[in-house]
Amino acid sequence: MKKLISILIILSLVGCNRKPDCSYKIPIDKNDGLNVSTLEEHNFDKIAFEKINSDICKGIYGNIHSLLLIHNNDLIIEQYYNGWKSNELHFLASTTKSFSAIMTGIAIEQGKVKDVNQKMIDFFPEYASLAEDTLKSQITIRDLLTNTSGFKWNEHALPINDPNNMGVQMDKMDNWLKASLELPMDTIPGTKYVYSGPNNIIIGEIIKKSTGQNIAEYTEDNLFKPLGIKDYSWFSKNGIFDVGGGLKLKSRDIAKYGLLYLKKGKWFDKQIVSSEWMEEIFNPFIEIMHPLYGCCQWQMVKTEYGFNSWFIPGNGGQIINIVPDLDLVIVINADNRHISKEKRTPLEYLIKDLTKIHPRLKNE
Repeated sequence: MKKLISILIILSLVGCNRKPDCSYKIPIDKNDGLNVSTLEEHNFDKIAFEKINSDICKGIYGNIHSLLLIHNNDLIIEQYYNGWKSNELHFLASTTKSFSAIMTGIAIEQGKVKDVNQKMIDFFPEYASLAEDTLKSQITIRDLLTNTSGFKWNEHALPINDPNNMGVQMDKMDNWLKASLELPMDTIPGTKYVYSGPNNIIIGEIIKKSTGQNIAEYTEDNLFKPLGIKDYSWFSKNGIFDVGGGLKLKSRDIAKYGLLYLKKGKWFDKQIVSSEWMEEIFNPFIEIMHPLYGCCQWQMVKTEYGFNSWFIPGNGGQIINIVPDLDLVIVINADNRHISKEKRTPLEYLIKDLTKIHPRLKNE
């Protein structure tokens, strides 16, 4: 018995000291709609990537869960870290906000919504007081999608773990729609960018009013099914879905979603959403802070290499980054919510380093 116990102790110590496998792994073809290939076949700098991969494993960028990269329609990087598995649903946090834009476009194309110039108050006659507010009555769908609604809101004034944070306070409300519509006004709609979760709550309810389906049902029927996305979770409270941050998807499915943007709404031979609307989503609407611009929930930055990059971030380290000029999609999932910025390298540098291994930028 003593000998058996000694063997078990030794095995446990060996297991504890085992270093994670940080080698490059060729993506697996799962017949899920994603074509797979390798770094070598796409002439990416594999040695440079192995250095990046090692840094991720060392925790340089915090608690990274997954990293996927698509180039020329092929998934060439699919790495998982810190015990994360490919079949797990990952929280998107504010990356969820991008779904309000693409689903609005689908609703417009189906004739469920007139256009982005339609007034917010048109959809909520039960809130008669909205029409009495001269500023609030001007808010359009476009204003909501571009974060220029004019609501008095600042969820970045306090840390997200502060109980007085505006977003935290909103989460506690029993009726998210009522609380969002009753926010006081601060500026003329369409004139000032203010990052705001309530805009997306309102968009979600506009879609429900227009289509007869909640946004989860509508997205499943018109986006997830065509993309072959079968597993997801979308948080709701009292029948209202959190379109500001409540969606969970598998990392490969997030990559599919990013690829759909790169392909301007087309998936294989099916146009899921018009290319015109996809271009509208990426159209820079307002300057946030040079060289950063606000689009329809997405943000655009003019890079040092001369091309534009679009991204949608989420709390904790969620990023979908799209570079059309390089035919590139980068997806990162992480959980850095409890790791201070001083103890990790910002993910912007990871995105930059991943972009630099592209064959066009090897010598830059």
